[in-house]
Amino acid sequence: MAEHMDIRIYFEPEKPLDSEGDDIRLITIVPIAPDVPKTEPIECFLSEYCLNDEHFTPAYRRYLDDTAAVGASDDPEKRLHRHTSGHALGNWIQVSRFGDQVETNEPECRYEWGDYLALSYTWGDPSDLREITVNGQPLLITENLEACLRVLRSKKYTQHGWRFWIDAICINQKDIVERAGQVKRMREIYTRAWTPIIWIGEEENGSREALHLIVTLASEYASRDGVEKLTSTLHRNADYFGVGRWRALNNIVCRRYWRRLWILQEVALGRYTTPVLCGEKTLCWGQFARAFGVLKKTDEVINIYITNELKEASLPFDPVIWTNLGTVQEIQFHQDSHLSDKRIHTFRLINVSRSVLSTDPRDKVYGLLSLMDESIAALIKPDYTDSVENVYRSFALATVRATGSLDVIRHCVATEGSDSPSWVPSLATEPTGDAFTLRDDSFTTSGLSSASISTMSTSDLLSCRGFIADRIDGLGCMWSRNWDSGSVLQTQSTLNPYGTFEAAQEAIWKSMVACHASPTEYLEADYGSLLATPALAKADLPEQTPLKDLVASFIFDWCVQYLAGDAEFRVGGRRLKDYWWKEVLPEQIDVVHLRDALMQRDRINLSRRLFTTNMGYVGMAPERVERGDAVAVLHGCSMPIVLRQSMDGESGDVRWRVVGDCYLHGIMNGEAMKWGRVAQDLILC
Repeated sequence: MAEHMDIRIYFEPEKPLDSEGDDIRLITIVPIAPDVPKTEPIECFLSEYCLNDEHFTPAYRRYLDDTAAVGASDDPEKRLHRHTSGHALGNWIQVSRFGDQVETNEPECRYEWGDYLALSYTWGDPSDLREITVNGQPLLITENLEACLRVLRSKKYTQHGWRFWIDAICINQKDIVERAGQVKRMREIYTRAWTPIIWIGEEENGSREALHLIVTLASEYASRDGVEKLTSTLHRNADYFGVGRWRALNNIVCRRYWRRLWILQEVALGRYTTPVLCGEKTLCWGQFARAFGVLKKTDEVINIYITNELKEASLPFDPVIWTNLGTVQEIQFHQDSHLSDKRIHTFRLINVSRSVLSTDPRDKVYGLLSLMDESIAALIKPDYTDSVENVYRSFALATVRATGSLDVIRHCVATEGSDSPSWVPSLATEPTGDAFTLRDDSFTTSGLSSASISTMSTSDLLSCRGFIADRIDGLGCMWSRNWDSGSVLQTQSTLNPYGTFEAAQEAIWKSMVACHASPTEYLEADYGSLLATPALAKADLPEQTPLKDLVASFIFDWCVQYLAGDAEFRVGGRRLKDYWWKEVLPEQIDVVHLRDALMQRDRINLSRRLFTTNMGYVGMAPERVERGDAVAVLHGCSMPIVLRQSMDGESGDVRWRVVGDCYLHGIMNGEAMKWGRVAQDLILC
């Protein structure tokens, strides 16, 4: 579903859709013959069609009832997935192989009335409108959608009568009640479609060359050692893939489509083979996901080759490329979870929701309903007349009550002067690295406890159970100040609760990566080589080797600068540099592991700093924490939460404001729950 924008509409459906019924509106695009000019006006017909199983064809019924068929299931939705995998149509749509022509038979329609595809696109400039004809009446749509319809009407599947679900046409955008009702049906609409079909825009700014490069990256460099292979190739020949192709790829990655909130559910409900149209060219979603994944794993391609080609063309670098790469990575994670029937963690949805754009801030919640746990979605009724603040507050409470987890407050960002409760995440605020972007079940700080909450006399106060485990003591250097050692607030405690030098050393490097190998994977490998980077930076390494290439990278240099800023910071009574490796041999280093460690350190350190506590523990917390802030263990919350004490001006009662979550090595797996601390009611304001 595209973002809602108020545009002047002449055509309107005769009657509103029943949000509880099985009918949806679909359009039929009138195709044109090859010899007809592409400038010919676009004509469509809009009708209602029923998605009820009673309208399945006899052949499709036999297919679903065939217990010998691969993937047969008694679950109607899982059975539906068997036929909506998109494989047949993905080939029939002719996925581009740049020279190879793919020809297959038309897939058999599932319904007696035919079948449909659900379009995923972005509206574009709301002031740049074009007129089309729907049921003989004029309708104004945006230029980007009109360009898409011009491409679609020449496609074979359109010529064969396949219908389309397109929100700007199939939903009466002027009817706020109908729009809210259809938002609740997005999961059904996109899941029941044969496949979503993605339109990222027209061919422009070298997009054909970019698509070539996407195919190459996806097929040749997406393996575990693909990044090393890619960087080594480019170090030998910077123009290996052709001059200008990195700039062209940057233009594709920075397109507005990737920042749309609605694509989170539209594409996640699709498949690896979901077609992606760029003008007349078609690739599949999986190729984009794999190629973007390669870029996400390396800083060099972006910071050197893309940046250099942009400079040569006198074009600025747009950091949105990092956001868009992360969004695609998250969508692929959600798609994999959807296809394997795994629960999608709400925390991950919140994190990526804050990184994308929506015209209506309420859609930061409503636009994710199709991906949310059904127990949460059932408690949320889209209401575009409600205030944004109340929508977010209701979402936070619904999440806690449905799941028994307080992890929703891990996404809260303390904002000075804000009137909103600190325990309600502001989804409209773009993240700056505040959330750890880890899975909800990564840690068990509060053991097996469940959240116990109650709202107070005012809805701005939330009472929850928990205890104060420790207080913040020292603070390391700050990312926002380029790791300047002058930003360090020296530790006062000399305690080492880990017992030994080696255990404290492990606590330091695990804190640097929050004990995770990636945003989705718990750390199992040894990333201790992070503490070898200062020595490696001075080592005489053989030229043209993967390790030498890695040491010459930005991601390596950033780690060295970071450690230099914290060199004198004390942990367990010792300086941080005392924990560095003194000597290192090249054969001691697993290059792939070290690159992974450097990438994860960079993600975790974004807007965060090392900190120590009064008891001597070490961890990683948002930069805005202060000495004396409390580290709390809240029942039902998987990670420790940093709280700042305040007093109620009238009653004098203690209140707590949420500063953010943190990683504190030594209490992440429920250890503090065994300290014998008495749980109390903590009032969050």
